[in-house]
Amino acid sequence: MTRRHDPHRRQRIIEAAVEVISESGLAALTHRTAAARADVPLGSTTYHFLSLDELLDAAVHTVAERNVARLREWALSLPAQADLSTELAGFIVLLAGEHRQTSVLAYELYGGALRRPALRAASTSWDEMLTEVFESTVDAATARALTAMFNGLLYQALVSPGKPEQADLEQVLRRLLD
Repeated sequence: MTRRHDPHRRQRIIEAAVEVISESGLAALTHRTAAARADVPLGSTTYHFLSLDELLDAAVHTVAERNVARLREWALSLPAQADLSTELAGFIVLLAGEHRQTSVLAYELYGGALRRPALRAASTSWDEMLTEVFESTVDAATARALTAMFNGLLYQALVSPGKPEQADLEQVLRRLLD
């Protein structure tokens, strides 16, 4: 479909890129696959994103923003006297279960930063925001350690063949937080 005036075209291309990566992996994203998914001419993707790294960067930012919004929403919903180990374990189970596809996508993009330096700044924004949220409940050094542990536990939960057990995760988190 040809659209002469399409003020949302750039965002549709980004969303299409996120969908391609989510369904088929990072290697499947090309200007051509994004254009086809967004139903725009190939020239539109190269007009808005001069390189594939620029498109990937936009996709990483989009996914990171969504994940940060989910994280902030979770943090704001915590009761004042919440047991952080219990709540974090439950959040990991939620992210590995109900939000599995989004979590896998985030880690795929995060891992892409290993080989694509242009993605590093956007990828680290998740860690920075996670640490910032944790600093509202623990000191800065513990927040950084908790960020690393949280990421590791979530990654393990995503690659594990079984469903993560909240009690097992809680026990590990409690070791750090007590």
